[in-house]
Parts: sequence; C-alpha cells; structure tokens
Amino acid sequence: MKRILIATDFSKGAENAAGYARSLARITSRKLTYLHIVTLPVVDPMVTSSFVNDTIDDLKAEAEDRLKKLVELDENRGLTADYIISFEDIISTINETEDTELVVIGKTGHRNFLDRLIGSTAQNLINHIEPPLLVIPEEFSGDMFGQLCYASKLEFNEKRHLAKALDWRKYSDHDLIIGHIIEDFPLDVNPNEQFKASIDKDFGKRGYVYKNFAADVYKKGIAEFIEKEGITLLFVTTRKRGFFEGIIDPSQTRGMINAAKIPVVVFNYDE
Repeated sequence: MKRILIATDFSKGAENAAGYARSLARITSRKLTYLHIVTLPVVDPMVTSSFVNDTIDDLKAEAEDRLKKLVELDENRGLTADYIISFEDIISTINETEDTELVVIGKTGHRNFLDRLIGSTAQNLINHIEPPLLVIPEEFSGDMFGQLCYASKLEFNEKRHLAKALDWRKYSDHDLIIGHIIEDFPLDVNPNEQFKASIDKDFGKRGYVYKNFAADVYKKGIAEFIEKEGITLLFVTTRKRGFFEGIIDPSQTRGMINAAKIPVVVFNYDE
C-alpha cells in the first residue's frame, strides 16, 4: 500500500500539515506514516553513558506515546496509519522507507527542522529527497485544491512531473495553470513553443491553461503571480544547480518556499 509520510516534530505547524495529509490520504486511499527523528542531546563529556542512554530512552518513549495517540485517532477516523521513530539522518530515513509516494512537512516548527529537509547549509539538499515534497505553511488554512499552478521555465521536458500535477487537478474545480516563468534574460536552451506543442500533444489541451508571468526578481514575481491568480497550491520541479538552469534550482526553490503563503509541492528532476 502506498504511503504518505508525515515528518513531524509535534509542533503547531506539523499538526497543521498533518491535517492536510489526512485529507489527502482519505481521497487517495493511502496509508499515513508519521516520521519523527529523535534528536540526540548534546551533553557534557563528563556525563556518564548511562545518563545519556536514559535520556535517549526518555525521548523515544515520549515520542512513541504521542505517535501512538496520533495513529489511534487516525484509525478511529477510518484511516490506515502507523509511525516510524528514527535516530538516523532524516533524508536517509525518508529514502529508505518503502512505498513512500509523498512527504508532507509543516513550514515551521522547532529550530532547524525544515532545514533538515530542504537545507540552508547544503545548497542541493532538496535533491536528495526522492519522493515529492509537500510543504504546508503553518498559517495556511484554506482549500488546497482551490487553484493549482505548475510553475515552469519551459526549458526542459517536465512532462512526467506535469502529469503528476495534472493528476492532482482532478480534486479541483478549476483547470491547472501552467505558469510560464519569464526572466529578463532567459537561457532559452530550447524554444518554449516546442515544449508547449509537445505538452498539448500528450495531454490533449484538456485540464490546463497557460499563463505567463515576469520574474525579474524570482520571489517577488512568483508571489505577485500567486496573489493575482488566487493560487492555492503550487507545483515546481527542481534540479541541482549547474550549467542548465532551465529548471528551477534548489536555492530558488528554498527562497520560494520561505516566501510562499500557500502549500508547495516540489518534484525532483532526475532524468
């Protein structure tokens, strides 16, 4: 059974994200899996190993108690749920968890929680997460499926990821907007019309519309576009920074997530 993985630190932001994950699990018939990473305490070298072990046991027991309650509540709601407690690196834990279709996190939480996933010190950390990542801002409380938008520079073949965004469109009453990011000095590795024609051929010009927006300052441009079009869920495909930057690079993605007041789904370009 495919699963939706909810990375949680038990904060208000994590609980808000979990609410949306539950809704997704219900409409997609997916299992919910809560993931909590136990952060090992930094202790004085003079502290005995038995004290450290007792502290770790207490942290694990506390987390397990809270996770069991979440799972019980979900099962009472008719959902299938379980949990994972890990002391390992969160990226490795996510990638090693089988059948993970989507990772959901809250935008805020305890210090450095988001950084463990999308990184502020590692420029391309976001590319190390294999499943798509859904980031929910703590303050967001609206209908996530009100207006969907897939933002792209239309420079590379992103049809596989666009197909995933179009699959989400079935939960919305409106066509998916393919938001074409136009920069002052676009790379133009490939003609934009070439990809539009290819997209239209594969998807039959149904369920989506094209709209352009200028992004001389990326975060400002996309924020204005979100507000103007009433977008409630944004999809982007990112890849490691390099010579070809037609696809949104991780630093821009992080900046966008930090600025956006709506949920953002991030796909990895791995072709």
